[in-house]
Amino acid sequence: MPKSPRKCILVLAPHPDDEVLATAGAIQEHLRKKHIVKIVLVTLGDGQRRGLLLPKRHFLRLGERRYCESLAALELLDIRRERVIALGYPDRTLAQLWQSDGLPCSSRYTKARAVPYEFARTPTAPYTKAALLAELREIFSEERPEIIYLPHPRDRHRDHRAVYLFAEAALQQSELRPQRRHYLIHYTGWPLPGGKRPLHTLSPPRRLRANAWMSLELRPEQLERKCEAIACYRSQIKYFEEHLFRFARRNELFLLL
Repeated sequence: MPKSPRKCILVLAPHPDDEVLATAGAIQEHLRKKHIVKIVLVTLGDGQRRGLLLPKRHFLRLGERRYCESLAALELLDIRRERVIALGYPDRTLAQLWQSDGLPCSSRYTKARAVPYEFARTPTAPYTKAALLAELREIFSEERPEIIYLPHPRDRHRDHRAVYLFAEAALQQSELRPQRRHYLIHYTGWPLPGGKRPLHTLSPPRRLRANAWMSLELRPEQLERKCEAIACYRSQIKYFEEHLFRFARRNELFLLL
């Protein structure tokens, strides 16, 4: 009998590092089950506010650096480079893109109005709502994922909420009905307690506990690999080490809507 096709899993990350913070354990578990896992980096995180007055080449180099950090982190989790899809849309501008009237938006940081990275899935794609929706629809159609990991609709970061909206809109325009597993990264003061606490369990914020959360327990070796992967994001650890390692805990949480 012919073998059934392997299950495809997609992880949508607004910025490089979200994929590991939220799903490093889930990625390892899917690979253990012989699933195909692909990562979609919607932006390359080229819009950090520190140094806003620096020249645009600084932010382009930052985007390239953060992309390389993601590749290194994901390689530790056994995700090959060809399974990382970089889109390169403008960091800290996705909410504006979602609300735009069709004209290309401009990045305040790189000054680009179209994808400026040659290694992106569609170099020179305009920074428009239609272009990003089309890319996501195409990816969903090509990969036909059974499970999609994507941001929580109440994440406090505007880019994260925008990625949720874009993904949901793209899915509504397709015939696919994958299971959605929503992860939370930005929520005031969460997770508690702060710092690197690998023996602690990640619990939902108090105001969101009424929802149907799925908890994935990590094996010790999976948690160790997650910590190693987080350490690859050196550009972020420089400023946010305490926040990043808050997600290195005994489990990962996903909201099922």
